[in-house]
Amino acid sequence: MRDTYTYTARSAEDPAEMATLTLHDHRLSVELGGALLEQVEKLFQGGEATEDGRLPPWLVPTIAWLVQQALRPFSVADVSASVKGDGLWVTAWLRIAGLRLAPLTVGWKRVDNPDAARSFVKELNKRKVSAAHPGKYPGPFDYWASWVLVGFLLVVLPLRWLRYRGN
Repeated sequence: MRDTYTYTARSAEDPAEMATLTLHDHRLSVELGGALLEQVEKLFQGGEATEDGRLPPWLVPTIAWLVQQALRPFSVADVSASVKGDGLWVTAWLRIAGLRLAPLTVGWKRVDNPDAARSFVKELNKRKVSAAHPGKYPGPFDYWASWVLVGFLLVVLPLRWLRYRGN
């Protein structure tokens, strides 16, 4: 791959909390460390957990696969990153059928190398300037929520108007 930039974000408090962020051309790949699975396990503890509070071993690979599918390479136009003090926050939009569905955010209050984090954010922003818009529509119509709202209004408003006229 040409024009590749890789940054490994690691928590200053817990080095196991890490992610490798790779910019290649106008795409961002995210590879999360094992600490994410522990956080996912905590979310599912109320569900189908064993007596010791952990997920059944057969479910862990399935969750890992689902997380990796959600983290397929993003267009840099759909990614924003910021450094606040020694912390790093990266948000990428998950697209379904060309429209933004949900933001996925990963962040650290303190990274082990804040200067490298600032360099990563600078490189990301530099690539965003020349990145093409990955969506089908511009502005607010690039979001599923907008289309759901418009559809709801197109159904509800005429029904309310017809109901009002009928009285």
